[in-house]
Amino acid sequence: MKNKLIYTALIAFVFASCTKDITDLNTNTKAPENVPAAMLFANAQKDLVYYMASPNVNTNTLRLWSQHWTQTTYIDESNYELTERNINGRVFNSLYADVLRDLSDARAIIAEDEVISAADAKVQTAMISLIEIYTYHVLVDIFNDVPYTEAVMLLEELTPGFDNGADIYADLQTRLTAAIADLNAGGSSGELGASDLIYGGDVSLWTEFAQSMRLKLALRTADVNTGSQAIAEAAASGALSSSGSNATLYFESAPPNTNPLWEDLVQSGRTDFIASQTLSNVMNTTKDPRRGIYFRALDSLGNVVGNPHGSGGAYNNFSQPGDILEDPSFPASLITYDEVMFLKAEAAARGWAVGGTVQSNYDDAIAESMSLWGADLDTFLADPNVNYDVQIAAGKTWKEIIATQKWVAMYDRGFEAWSTWRLYDAPQMEEAAEAGTVPPTRYNYSVDEYSVNGTAASAANGGSDKVTDKVFWDVN
Repeated sequence: MKNKLIYTALIAFVFASCTKDITDLNTNTKAPENVPAAMLFANAQKDLVYYMASPNVNTNTLRLWSQHWTQTTYIDESNYELTERNINGRVFNSLYADVLRDLSDARAIIAEDEVISAADAKVQTAMISLIEIYTYHVLVDIFNDVPYTEAVMLLEELTPGFDNGADIYADLQTRLTAAIADLNAGGSSGELGASDLIYGGDVSLWTEFAQSMRLKLALRTADVNTGSQAIAEAAASGALSSSGSNATLYFESAPPNTNPLWEDLVQSGRTDFIASQTLSNVMNTTKDPRRGIYFRALDSLGNVVGNPHGSGGAYNNFSQPGDILEDPSFPASLITYDEVMFLKAEAAARGWAVGGTVQSNYDDAIAESMSLWGADLDTFLADPNVNYDVQIAAGKTWKEIIATQKWVAMYDRGFEAWSTWRLYDAPQMEEAAEAGTVPPTRYNYSVDEYSVNGTAASAANGGSDKVTDKVFWDVN
């Protein structure tokens, strides 16, 4: 069972000490100069998972851009508006200023620690690197070119250069290999592990996470990098081995450490989100057993009542996010076993040696998703609109088949669902009612970024910054 740490206790630990020295009157006690690396690491993990899980339209619109959900009264974000709320700017704020800054500081503290052994320092620095790597892959997949080699400057001088997305990915693979070696250098996760909100300092699980990321990035770049096959084949056997290896953070049942879903679906008192017709059509066609878990207020036949994407409508006329998503302690994950099995299905479809056949990996991925959501698999895999061999015989491509079920399975992970659609060009997206287009393929840079770092931002992505541009791996 993964550690479920009490964040408030950690915060109290950091802010508890004070003295009566009058010079402290000139000190901001809410911004301590000496924060333990363990506290920074825990905070970075929480901030990253919080961003990835959030449905807040000021921060993360990818549940809408994946066309799993659409909105009721306020429909701008379902129609792909970014600038009015500075959503693209908030991504930089969330991931650079919060997550990556804390990780950078934690790394520096460990490097300066004269007590920690070299082996322990390697393990702990590797854990930090893995969260950094995950964060950078998210930034590249959202924007393409982003600050990387000069990224810390974003927090100091505000004018870092932008690195090419493909170059960043190549370096992330190099760093993953190095992190795996350091994890297996015989050291301990120590105090950093004691504050690890995801794996509780379990080095073997962090190694599985690292191998899964190697596999994931290799499959992302399969159409643009001839070296991807060798990386995927080397990583596959060490990737997540079961749902017990999922990179999951467990939230608490009361504020301030609740799942952001609860905050926006319940605590806010707003009724903004309903099922998008794009997802309801797919799930209803296959009589998907997850329908009543993903959503509530189904019709009399057990179908999800979806709304044409981006059109707005009365909340009570459509199916709404399921009750399970309104549990404040509902966990959120960065990578899961069902995703890994979908990756292996794709790799097998490409003829890569990753273990299992296309159909066995595909079936295992779907079965794992059903188990994860508490749904009964029943005869779902036999449905002609689900069964892999039947669909191949009917003329569908492996990309269309795998993408559709992976997109459905990534219901609680909007970023991954949107990325799945971009990578495979499946399933078919609707044109949003007001925008008149299918989802954009990237976020453009914010007005704030141009105002403070316009020279670098203007040169990024070959000088083009349109939401219809594609990230480097999206070549189909």
